[in-house]
Amino acid sequence: MDKTIVRTEAVVLRAVDYGETSQIVTFLTRTHGKVAALAKGSRNVKSRFGSTLQPMAYVDLVYYSRSTRSVQTLTEATHVRRLENLRRDLQKITIGLRCVELANAMVIEGEIQPGIFDLLAESLGAIDAEHARPANVLPFFQLSLANELGFAPSFDRESVQDLPQARGTLNLTDGSIGPVSAGRDSRTASRSALRAFAVFARADLGTTLRMELKDEVSREVQDLIESYFRYHVEAHYPVRAASVATQLLDGRRTGL
Repeated sequence: MDKTIVRTEAVVLRAVDYGETSQIVTFLTRTHGKVAALAKGSRNVKSRFGSTLQPMAYVDLVYYSRSTRSVQTLTEATHVRRLENLRRDLQKITIGLRCVELANAMVIEGEIQPGIFDLLAESLGAIDAEHARPANVLPFFQLSLANELGFAPSFDRESVQDLPQARGTLNLTDGSIGPVSAGRDSRTASRSALRAFAVFARADLGTTLRMELKDEVSREVQDLIESYFRYHVEAHYPVRAASVATQLLDGRRTGL
């Protein structure tokens, strides 16, 4: 029989109920890309899997793999790192789920993407640990993901720093930044938002977590990133968690 035992680190992307007691769980693994596995009995109160199959969990798992099957059989799952803070704050949960949703949508099953795996694990860890500005992790993750997928924004530092007016333009085709110009494939934004976009696209995570942005600038940056992603991946771009995030942030701004 064509059956092998695989052990690998993974992040849980999603889990759906299967039958009365089980789940089919989708993982992004370090060594085998995106993998779906059947977790038998995982919905039982005394399941050996515990909380390891919840979306965003960072785990070490063991599963039986057969090349003829699209859904493998999960046998073990243990936490590599317990992201307890990530699950105690609604804003952190929303940001983390958005990162997971994007990774799930952008990675093809079976395609090995260690760079994306490391990016996702690092980002979830930062959301868990960061207290002051966890929302800064999302634009960092999105633009780093664009880099891993091969459409990183292309701009030079001078063009960003020397914008001649209070507003400028992001070219959606290549991510270049320059003076205001008309065009269907471009988006106009404030100079502050374009400069922040550039930092998120090029700086490391530690630097981006130290950035302090006004709410209106953060919204502009997110609009730029959403437009840029939509332009490059079109129908593959997921919107469910993004919609939830928008509602959450709008509710906080209006005091709801």
